[in-house]
Amino acid sequence: MSELRLTVDHLRLNYEGPFDANSLFKHITAFLKERGWDLKTEKEFENNTSKGKQIEWQIKCWKRISDYARYWPKIRILIYDYSKVEAIMENKKVKVGNGRAVIYIDAYLELDESNRWEQFPFFQFLRSIYNNFVYKIYTERFEQQLTHDMHHLHHTIEQFLNTYRSYKVISVAAPFASAH
Repeated sequence: MSELRLTVDHLRLNYEGPFDANSLFKHITAFLKERGWDLKTEKEFENNTSKGKQIEWQIKCWKRISDYARYWPKIRILIYDYSKVEAIMENKKVKVGNGRAVIYIDAYLELDESNRWEQFPFFQFLRSIYNNFVYKIYTERFEQQLTHDMHHLHHTIEQFLNTYRSYKVISVAAPFASAH
């Protein structure tokens, strides 16, 4: 089994207020694809409650750095009490979502992804020496780059959500009111 190193552990972003969840998902996907990441949606749940929707969205992405190393970030977004509201933005009435979002970013560096050093225990020992002493300069640089990329993603998401700070909510529709 290859070696996984946790480089970013639960980088968290909390937001409460108006925002568009679909635009947020598209923004994150576009950010990652622009930078050459491959991604896969692992979870996409939506649950209707009396207070609004609860949404969970999780993606795993990867980027191959060399024939020996690969990045494995995981992004998880939890949205609570999400409902459509009317808001005023620049003297215009717009419909937008309103709720609370919690975003977690974890990132792993995978070394020896093709499991070349896994056949015998002695090879595993050599791999650990190789990773910790010989290849150390490269792995540290890979970890720094991955950390930088994830903090840049965090900052970009924060900027995206801050564009909605100027929206003023004027009316809240009852979530999922039944029409009788």
